Amino acid sequence: MASPRRSEHEPLLTVGEFLVADPESFGSAGRYELVDGRVVAHAAPVPDHGAIVVNLGAALKARLAPGSGCRAEAATAAVPKGKSDTTARIPDVLIRCAGLPRVMFEVVSPSELRNQRARDEKRRDLQDVEGAEEIVELYQHDYACHVYRRPERDAEWTFEAVDGPDAVLRLRSVGVELPLAEVYAGVLDPDGDA
Repeated sequence: MASPRRSEHEPLLTVGEFLVADPESFGSAGRYELVDGRVVAHAAPVPDHGAIVVNLGAALKARLAPGSGCRAEAATAAVPKGKSDTTARIPDVLIRCAGLPRVMFEVVSPSELRNQRARDEKRRDLQDVEGAEEIVELYQHDYACHVYRRPERDAEWTFEAVDGPDAVLRLRSVGVELPLAEVYAGVLDPDGDA
């Protein structure tokens, strides 16, 4: 569960200040984001979360065409246009193309499922990132993901649920297909046992 690291009486940070700060100055949490000028701490990911991130990064690296101008990154900042001075979100994995985040991935833990409001707020922030075309929420303990897509600039975002060990996640904006069995390899049993 995320929690603010700075009190109401401490000065707010800008995105620039946050991105150059030593994370240890914020405390001992696993990672941090900047939300509306306040540093928000997140617990360190559990092993299953970390394994999904590694599997996803490896699968993306293997599939993104050399010379395409796109690459996979882990835990790098995505700044919403409407909050460019006050908010820096840190997706678990993203695909950056021509310098802009195009696809952003979040591995959703059971504790995050209990805080729908915070998840919705983060998704809205990611949808406001310049260049964003797809946001994928992967559920940590199930062969399931929710895909949010913007079919064209200034269009409304659409939603698609993808689930099951035989399902394939299709990332239309980068022409990549990822079998969920590969993303969850070593984490979930294809027969349904975690």
